[in-house]
Amino acid sequence: MLNLFNTLSQQKEPFEPVNPGSKEVGIYVCGVTPYDTSHIGHAMVGVFFDTLHRYLEYLGYEVCHVQNLTDIDDDIIKRARRDGVAYDELGKRWNQIYLDSLTALNVQPFDRYIPASTEVSTIIEIVQGLVEKGFAYPARDGNVYFRAASFQDYGKLAHLGEQELLEKAQAGATDSLADAPGNPAKESDLDFIVWQAAQPNEPFWESPWGQGRPGWHIECSAIGLKHLGTRFEIHGGGADLIFPHHSSEIAQSEACSGTSPFVKYWMHVGMVHLGGEKMSKSLGNLVLVGNALKEFSPDALRLYLLSTHYRTPLHYEATGVTQAEGQVAVLRQALEAHSSSGGAGLEFAAWLAGFLTALDDDLDTPQAIQAALGLAQEIINASREGQEVSAAQKTLRLMVGLLGLFLASAN
Repeated sequence: MLNLFNTLSQQKEPFEPVNPGSKEVGIYVCGVTPYDTSHIGHAMVGVFFDTLHRYLEYLGYEVCHVQNLTDIDDDIIKRARRDGVAYDELGKRWNQIYLDSLTALNVQPFDRYIPASTEVSTIIEIVQGLVEKGFAYPARDGNVYFRAASFQDYGKLAHLGEQELLEKAQAGATDSLADAPGNPAKESDLDFIVWQAAQPNEPFWESPWGQGRPGWHIECSAIGLKHLGTRFEIHGGGADLIFPHHSSEIAQSEACSGTSPFVKYWMHVGMVHLGGEKMSKSLGNLVLVGNALKEFSPDALRLYLLSTHYRTPLHYEATGVTQAEGQVAVLRQALEAHSSSGGAGLEFAAWLAGFLTALDDDLDTPQAIQAALGLAQEIINASREGQEVSAAQKTLRLMVGLLGLFLASAN
């Protein structure tokens, strides 16, 4: 049975859809803010949730995989100003680069890919409801803020003390175009923007609070509620989104709908590091997917990203991808090995059982990869001895397909 680690409970929990017995599963993954390059950290999130999607379908579930695109945001506006380009053109360009990088790694297209700018009317409706219920308030600076104190256990997803939550909230406000630590217009530094008053030369929409645009967190509440409902199965993204983004999303969504929990399983992918530092656009210590694929095959890069358990930080090293290239060669050799038409067939049930047991254990892809490689080596050895290996090859093809390798469809 599939068990998934839930960030909220800090435990592995048996997977079951929100509606017991249902075969429908919703997955929402927070997407990118397209103002710069697509790097290995983005790829790791994409590859992991794609693998989860594939395995859920193998188990017989009908998956609706939704991802947002933060195409209106402080970071895009800042970068567009710096580069002297229109914010929407900047976003379109980098969004296409991001999507191309996922396609190159055999990440399946999302069932629904929703730009935040297309859901502004839904966002305004939600903010109005939050204000009417007392969960949000228009402030004298023109912004509308969510009142964190109005939501019991705000920040519980992060498992941090009050002071740590406050420090993180203040750090986020420091980078905002419309907020700052100690903002006198706010009731508390934990309060966050759900509707942001437009500043000169910024994109805006008309609203009951004047011209403005959505805050960052509210877009995911609006898209999740509209496209997956007031309760759905899996929500995830990078571990850096736990607070404030996902914590704020829980508060907004549950305050809006009156239904709890908004999400049954919260899943977060560990950060990718390079040279001892977290890989990020702000630090500039990036390994770009496009550049990595000039040196390595897509299957090797994908296999490498899955060779570390998704909750464990990945310290990127090119030597690791080189090793994965060798593993891909072993898998290919096994799939292309000659199968005798006579004699006893190779036994492979134990390898398949080990592979599936690994995936059932919170998608333990490192162990699943070892099972696939173990079967591959046995196929190679058995082929040399003249055994029938076609049935085992079919099973190996299933394994590499669940891992999302192009190799699964190769002749």
